[in-house]
Amino acid sequence: MPPRDTADGPGDTGGDGRADLIIVDASGNLRTYPGDVDGGLYGSLAASYATGNKLNPPGHWYDPATGKAALISKYSDAYPGDGVTDLFARTPDGRFWLYPGDGYGSFNVDQRLRVRLPANAPDPATWTQIKAVGDVTGDKLPDLFLRAGGAFWALTGYTGASFQQATLMGGETWTRRDIVNVADIDLDGTPDLLWRNLDNGNMYLRHGKPGTATGSVDLASLMVAANSRDGDVSYGTNWSEGNVSTVIGIPDVNGDKVPDMWARYASDGQMRVYHPTTTNTKPPVRIVLTADWTKVKAFG
Repeated sequence: MPPRDTADGPGDTGGDGRADLIIVDASGNLRTYPGDVDGGLYGSLAASYATGNKLNPPGHWYDPATGKAALISKYSDAYPGDGVTDLFARTPDGRFWLYPGDGYGSFNVDQRLRVRLPANAPDPATWTQIKAVGDVTGDKLPDLFLRAGGAFWALTGYTGASFQQATLMGGETWTRRDIVNVADIDLDGTPDLLWRNLDNGNMYLRHGKPGTATGSVDLASLMVAANSRDGDVSYGTNWSEGNVSTVIGIPDVNGDKVPDMWARYASDGQMRVYHPTTTNTKPPVRIVLTADWTKVKAFG
């Protein structure tokens, strides 16, 4: 894929400027759902192939023997600088990879690159969630947040081969918490942490403090509520895992600059889009897919 005249926007895998959704479906195959206006989703395409155009090569996204699915997340171009969005994936065998995008919302698995980690990083086999967020530290290199063994970590400074630093984000227990997004939610120019309690259903906004570079965040301010600008601020209720099985923080899709969300309801498996304000999730705008996605194994 030759370099684009304009790089893919955040969350976009096809070059149309709209955030797309990637899933590991009920059969264990990777599929891309291109985004439509205001966060709509339509159609889908097989998003995984091997050299020779063999679609859906087995073993990358789901292992039926163990029942383990990949953890997947994407934000923008991470490697090799061609302007095309790439996919980070912790595969079912417990290894961590970058899959370069081909510019059409799909990925050649034969071109994947093993991601090297700092010595102090947790074993990828212990990870339970990953969230690619672009550059939030101001070094112009991609960053990623994750949960592992009840801990919250930041991997920062991806160079195309390795992350330069792994930071344990405080002493809080994250076993029953969910990273929704790390982005500028209140539009003050500094990234914030959006997270939810999977049991009581509360959504919280932890406002970050500015880092040394313009538009960056001081990671220490996101480690615990006491370090942040004003503690954990209520951002919504009824977000328990029993109500919403999956919520994915995405870039702004409706033009108000506030990052948005897709959510899969536990009751019907259907996907809904949310257009929050700077202070509240608000109710869902609409159902964007009426299919029952209860058995979908991963989202990114």
